[in-house]
Amino acid sequence: MEIEHRKNLKSSVGGIEIDLQIPIFLTNTKNLSIIIASLLAIGGITAVGVLNTNEETVIFQNSEDGFKNVIKADAQDIYNAVNNALAGREGPETVKKMILTEYRGTERDTTYSAEEIEINTQYQEFLTEAYSVLEVYAAGQAPDITKMNELKNKLN
Repeated sequence: MEIEHRKNLKSSVGGIEIDLQIPIFLTNTKNLSIIIASLLAIGGITAVGVLNTNEETVIFQNSEDGFKNVIKADAQDIYNAVNNALAGREGPETVKKMILTEYRGTERDTTYSAEEIEINTQYQEFLTEAYSVLEVYAAGQAPDITKMNELKNKLN
């Protein structure tokens, strides 16, 4: 079976004339919309598959202090970012967004053990104080980082 083509469809690109032959089924808007919707659906399914395979799985059961170690590492990252902002190496607004993202992440899981809830609460307090330090700095004042340091040390 041969596909019928629309004849004499010409286009000009950069002064060069191009003779195009497009299958007739692509000129019907209903068929074209079905094809586009199918391609988008396939692309979406593929994108979801790729995104899911790239997620980092964090397993806390293999390590006695796994959860605490992850929180300590995250707190160190925030601490470094805040200090970089105070030193002018990083924008305070960027670090504040990072802190908000981290804080939202602490509110996601409701299956924490009692010990993990305590660690998570301490981490939230640290994040709140780190954000406050940046608020003071952004207002043009010299922030006191003593409380932020104390809260970070509690996580160690």
